[in-house]
Amino acid sequence: MLVLSLVACNDEQDVASGDEQAKDEEKNEAVEEVKAEAEETILDQLASVTEIESREDMKAQQAGTLVADISLEKELEDPLDKELDPSVVKELEKELEKVIEETQDPEEINKAFVHLLGTPHYNEMIKEAEQFEPDFEEPFLPAPGKSEEEIENEPAKGKAIILLDASSSMLLSVDNEVKMDIAKDAVQRFGETIGQDNDVSLVVYGHKGSESEADKELSCNGIEEIYPMGSYDEEEFTDALSSFESKGYTPLAGAIQKAADMSSDFTEPTTVYIVSDGVETCDGDPVEEADNFVKDSENKSVNIIGFNVDQDAEDQLKQVSDAGEGEYFSADNADELKTTIEQKWLPSRIDLAWAFRKAPDGWETLAEKERFDEDLNPIKTVIDSEDSRYSEALQILNDEQLIDPEVRKEVRELRQERYRKMYDLIAELSSEKKDEIDTRADEIREEVDEWTEEMRKQKEERGDLF
Repeated sequence: MLVLSLVACNDEQDVASGDEQAKDEEKNEAVEEVKAEAEETILDQLASVTEIESREDMKAQQAGTLVADISLEKELEDPLDKELDPSVVKELEKELEKVIEETQDPEEINKAFVHLLGTPHYNEMIKEAEQFEPDFEEPFLPAPGKSEEEIENEPAKGKAIILLDASSSMLLSVDNEVKMDIAKDAVQRFGETIGQDNDVSLVVYGHKGSESEADKELSCNGIEEIYPMGSYDEEEFTDALSSFESKGYTPLAGAIQKAADMSSDFTEPTTVYIVSDGVETCDGDPVEEADNFVKDSENKSVNIIGFNVDQDAEDQLKQVSDAGEGEYFSADNADELKTTIEQKWLPSRIDLAWAFRKAPDGWETLAEKERFDEDLNPIKTVIDSEDSRYSEALQILNDEQLIDPEVRKEVRELRQERYRKMYDLIAELSSEKKDEIDTRADEIREEVDEWTEEMRKQKEERGDLF
């Protein structure tokens, strides 16, 4: 019985031992399977990394898994003065070991660098650079073509008073542009035009206080000459237009009265030009004031441009221009205002001799190219920053002796080739955009030359000597 008992115990121990061994084998197989799946996943991920052949390839690059949250500001730091964070280095070492366990292929290792450390910012930066457009100031080339009758009836050099409505309604928009901004731009051009033959003054009204009842008196009395009567000076006139904003009521009658007071001692022909988008709101009578302005004078008139006005406003403004023995013009949008407000004129021969200055010169063209470089140079910095990370990764492989010297050499060459390709692509973009800048500058010069030639031709036809 003792013998039988011992045999039975031994049999049971053998069975238990066999079960444990089977379980261990199953566990090891499961671990190996998970490990294999993980390694396979890494290689699958590397398959998504593409070669760089175009800017589209650069823009399509996905953020490296270890630097996905790196800020653009961080990328733009000097690549020579920064290293990877120690925590990132630790993770990088682990990931590189996984890759090396699976492959010693230089191309796969190079892809691993991009997969782990590639910048996430090429897309936004390159798109911004591609959207750059030359921004030369458009030359002011007024349309010629006064009729003989207009020339004969043209008054002698005189005085021009521009009254500009800056009431709160000018804060509204037309075609997605603020009316006040449109008016300022048009008046700037108008000042340059009439300043050829007249002394100019700019009076603004409606720019004081607010549209509240409490500010009505302040707003209605806030009529100000912001460009004193005198010769047109572009810089000073521009500064004057920039010195106020739309705010309050519309003292149209008071503005006309202001013009009358200013011109009471003038002996020269005096013309008032009003740019307004609404009716009188300060209880004055603009029709009466316009009538008073021209009373007992053959050399005064009141012209009005109604800018995007309703029917009631247009009716009143027409009455004002009629009473002021002038003309009423209607402009519903920015283009119509600019067209309406530009008087036709012919420049002097001295003006024509200097007309080439209306086109961009070499310094202005260079300035535009430098402005583009402000978009382009940061891309180069990011390329350098990214490449410094790749260099650090390659150094880790070398220090840890994870790859052979020959493999290391091939990886370095592949990395350098990728670097050169990206720099070449950015250089191509630079060349394209700078050609666009040169082309636009040449187009403007051609426009100015054609305009100058047309002006000379018309002056010769009219027999103008000056």
